Amino acid sequence: MSGAGDGGKAPARWLGTGLLVEEVDNTVTLIILAVVGGVIGLLILILLIKKLIIFILKKTREKKKECLVSSSGNDNTENGLPGSKAEEKPPSKV
Repeated sequence: MSGAGDGGKAPARWLGTGLLVEEVDNTVTLIILAVVGGVIGLLILILLIKKLIIFILKKTREKKKECLVSSSGNDNTENGLPGSKAEEKPPSKV
């Protein structure tokens, strides 16, 4: 039931209870909600990828540290056995 004062708005419907309901186009609202949801989803995806990359980098660093620390503690002279050249002392002169 459109009247002279509706200003070209969407047509209204009368419900059986005496309420006037206007039909509204929700296209803009849906577009805004889709964009906001997409941005939130993208942020979550970026944060998850960041966490995964940091986790992988930590694991690879731990493996490198283990390789460096796993040496027997001997110096790097010849074969690292006790009595190697680095541990020899010159004879003392009295």
